[in-house]
Amino acid sequence: MNTLRLSVGAGVGLSLLAGALTLTSPTVTAAHETVPRVPESWTVADRLLVTDSKTGDVVVIDDRKVRERLSTPKSPISLAASEDGKLAFAFRGRNTDRDHVTMIDTAYDQTTGKAARPYVARTWIANGSGGVHDGRLPEIGGKIGIALESAGKLQLIDPASVSGLGSIDAGTISLGTPGHYSFTEATSASGAELLHVGNVIGTSMVLDAATGAVLSRGTGSCPALHGSVLTSDSTRVLFACANGLRVVPADPGTGGEQAFVSYADGTRDGALHRGAGAIVWGSNEGALNFLHRIDTTTAVPTVTKVALSRHGHKRTAVAVDFSADRSRLYVLTHQGYLQLRDGGTGAFIREVKVMKKMSTKTEETTEFAVLPDIAVGNTVVYVSGPKQGRVAVVRTDVRKVIKQLKIGGAPTRMVLLEH
Repeated sequence: MNTLRLSVGAGVGLSLLAGALTLTSPTVTAAHETVPRVPESWTVADRLLVTDSKTGDVVVIDDRKVRERLSTPKSPISLAASEDGKLAFAFRGRNTDRDHVTMIDTAYDQTTGKAARPYVARTWIANGSGGVHDGRLPEIGGKIGIALESAGKLQLIDPASVSGLGSIDAGTISLGTPGHYSFTEATSASGAELLHVGNVIGTSMVLDAATGAVLSRGTGSCPALHGSVLTSDSTRVLFACANGLRVVPADPGTGGEQAFVSYADGTRDGALHRGAGAIVWGSNEGALNFLHRIDTTTAVPTVTKVALSRHGHKRTAVAVDFSADRSRLYVLTHQGYLQLRDGGTGAFIREVKVMKKMSTKTEETTEFAVLPDIAVGNTVVYVSGPKQGRVAVVRTDVRKVIKQLKIGGAPTRMVLLEH
């Protein structure tokens, strides 16, 4: 009887337990369910990238609203965008032993205005990296060049591979002696790509971009060479020297002669810019109250001065930029004014106050960027203000400051991508 009762009790208990398990067991579902993908894209007229010298961030601004802050190593010294606007490159200053080059996928299509979230694609530790001029790097044969100034080489990268896992190494071109370089691209009569390379030590040469072969070299003294430009008719390249301008044929195969033009006032140019028509403009970071106007229509270019001061009020240039058609010249002054001038004659049109006055003694080293910058768009001009932590948005006719974008930190270098 005891055994039987135990068996029956056990059976009943098991039955009840099984029933309890059946009644309370939850429905089993997949651990990772598929969810619908939501497209993350929008359309903007312009995307502005700004380096923050205080934090190292690259601030991304869509149609005057901060979209992202991309973290990069501190102390940015320069910023560049690829010609198609799909990539940006933030170069770290040389205040440490690690020269980072941060490559950013801008996630922006300049042909359609379609935008998505930008991101850091990869970071490379280079050696004395540089080569940025006016927000651009040299591009030859579909490759983008980064100067390795300590090694005397131009590192070519494949832009199509930057955002993937593959190698981006597309070879190197020897630049000869290590130094600080200025690059200008040209085309030969046969259609071959040429690269003009100027070195701060005073040398210059023309390279076959495909092979790296030296086709010609500059002659004559050219101390402290810094800055170069292709003339509007694509026949000559000008290099800025401490004592004048070295003028060389864009295509050495044409047999043209080299020339040298002294500065009439003895003041050197540190950068050269294409203006309207055949006019080239020369500027210097040394707080000068004039720009050099260089007329390249003559066999030997002529250099004259265009004063920046207004009605006895001092104006000294800290940055210059141009409208896309080069017809309008914008000059930012240490006194905090943005001037609008004719891109051909330099004639003054108007000016507007965009920031507080800054010291004319402020100079940049290779540590990090400290000076403000200008980025000219189709409808507005952006002006970075490192001391104010702001970016001013100004109408292109310079009649009004539309707004001040408060982004904090110390905004300096800028590149503008625009539909």
